[in-house]
Amino acid sequence: MIDERLEEQASLHVLGALSDTEAREFKQKLRANLELQEYVARLSTATSALAGALPVVKPPRQLRAKILAQIAPPQKTVSLPDKKFNPLAWLSWSLATGFAALCLLLNVQDSHLQKTVGEQAQQISSLNQLAQSLSAATNSLQQTVLALQETNRLAGLRIAMLNSLIADAPKAIAVSLWDNEKQDGILVAQNLKTLPADKDYELWVMDENQNPVAAGVFHMDQNGAVRVEFKPSRAIKTAGKFCVTEEVKGGVASPTIKNLMLASN
Repeated sequence: MIDERLEEQASLHVLGALSDTEAREFKQKLRANLELQEYVARLSTATSALAGALPVVKPPRQLRAKILAQIAPPQKTVSLPDKKFNPLAWLSWSLATGFAALCLLLNVQDSHLQKTVGEQAQQISSLNQLAQSLSAATNSLQQTVLALQETNRLAGLRIAMLNSLIADAPKAIAVSLWDNEKQDGILVAQNLKTLPADKDYELWVMDENQNPVAAGVFHMDQNGAVRVEFKPSRAIKTAGKFCVTEEVKGGVASPTIKNLMLASN
């Protein structure tokens, strides 16, 4: 079915009066409509006949505008006022953009600063805990030293600090007092981790040849602390390092190196 609008477009198409866009749209409709194709063919035949019978006349300039006006009402065109360069407006826009960028930068820096402060606070907390542990160990050590002074055993006493070697008990620490003349000593430890029921801590003393000599097993209290007197299983000419391992209950004759818990420098 060809409506009145299609007939008008077909007439303009035959006359070549359609714009490029209108011509493309009409050709799409023409390819899909057989009835429209027949109508355009008839118009073309009639137009050709008229063209041959009538003298060539140049159409007036206003013809195309009138035809287009009949097809669709003209759209109202509103002219925008010419914008002149306004330095104040440009400066305001630049300042706003710069302020937004500054806010973003400050926000990123603030987040980074908060993260840094949080990490430092955590480190300070860990140092405070370690200081408390050292203070507790020092107090216990001072009591031991006072007791040794009373018995005139302080001369020739070797003091060694044992540090943690395991990740799950980083704050564990111990201090050993070794009397080479008496061949015995005292161990004070803090923040030891709890062992299974079938395990014990075992203390070792390195002799002059760096061979480990068993110095007995020990157990900590519920707070992870211990103060125990020890004596190596054999005489030691000169004590070197001191270390603690985790062993089966009752201890072993040779230390299990992979289970090394504490060691002195």
